[in-house]
Amino acid sequence: MKFWKKAAAWILAAVMVCSAAGCGKGSDASSQDNETAGISGNLMLYTSEPEELVSDMIAKFNETYPDVQIEIFRSGTGKVTAKMDAELETGSTPANLIWFADIGYMKNLDDKGMILHYTPENASAVDPQYLYNDGMGLEVRLIYNIIAYNTNEVENAPKDWFDVTTPEYTGSFAIADPNYSGGSFTALVTHTQYPDVVGWDWYQSIMDNDCKFEESNGNLTTKVSSGEYKAVEVVDFQARTAKAEGSPVEVCYPSSGAVLVPTPLCIMNNIPEESVGAAKAFVDWCLTEEAQKMLVSQQYIPVTDIEGPEGAPKSTEIKTLAFDLDYFTANSAQVREEYTERFGGAQQ
Repeated sequence: MKFWKKAAAWILAAVMVCSAAGCGKGSDASSQDNETAGISGNLMLYTSEPEELVSDMIAKFNETYPDVQIEIFRSGTGKVTAKMDAELETGSTPANLIWFADIGYMKNLDDKGMILHYTPENASAVDPQYLYNDGMGLEVRLIYNIIAYNTNEVENAPKDWFDVTTPEYTGSFAIADPNYSGGSFTALVTHTQYPDVVGWDWYQSIMDNDCKFEESNGNLTTKVSSGEYKAVEVVDFQARTAKAEGSPVEVCYPSSGAVLVPTPLCIMNNIPEESVGAAKAFVDWCLTEEAQKMLVSQQYIPVTDIEGPEGAPKSTEIKTLAFDLDYFTANSAQVREEYTERFGGAQQ
């Protein structure tokens, strides 16, 4: 009899502890289940972001939304937009989500009614300047075109754009091909908008100084890390990643202004009705604290007010050449044409 009384007491105590601890599904788990219930679908993401970083993001997203399947097509921005153009010429594109560095291309799609406007409720945590065209798309983290240099190879560390046009950098400075890299093309258009600061003069100066070309920012980062190049124009998060991994690389945000590279995440209007909720859930999730911390771990500057990567400045501390979407959209084609006329064979 004593045994059964003790057993009953043990069972009652276990039930009480389990209830207090939220065993099974407590209130938090139930709340999360309620938020994610019924969210499912198949999506295709076209992006120029590093595939391994995007894959890691999707894997983390799927921990909360296991019934959403997101496939990826990844290439440089120029190849992504060329693929979309070819698909659209024959009817439609399978891309449901787009995330690459050509906001002008996105604006043109939007003008044709091909973008689903959506602004998440949690976008209130984002500076309005990073919310584009009344819900066309938004930044989920921030990247900048800057100068990165190898600390073992450089005697006079650059502080501004024209510092890499000196004899010290002859044949040892490189940029990404603007016809392939959206970030490099964004920098080109933005630079030419400010002729008194950078302008075409900078491009002529680096060409005269035997500038080298790579197809991607990844190649630039690898080669400045190895010392093959003394300095490169590159996106900041990749240079910061190289430094964090132990490479002798330092980041210079040019004193006259770095270039913010807009890379909005947008939802296409072709999305199947049953997958619209999944697409919106992914955009929502990208602004959560969980997602923002993951992006910081990937060396991006966050778009919300959380602590950024170690040693990185806050977005409010970075001087930039102000980005003007109207200017970018109106002048991109002319700038690309002029670049090709001036330097078309240089990157071959």
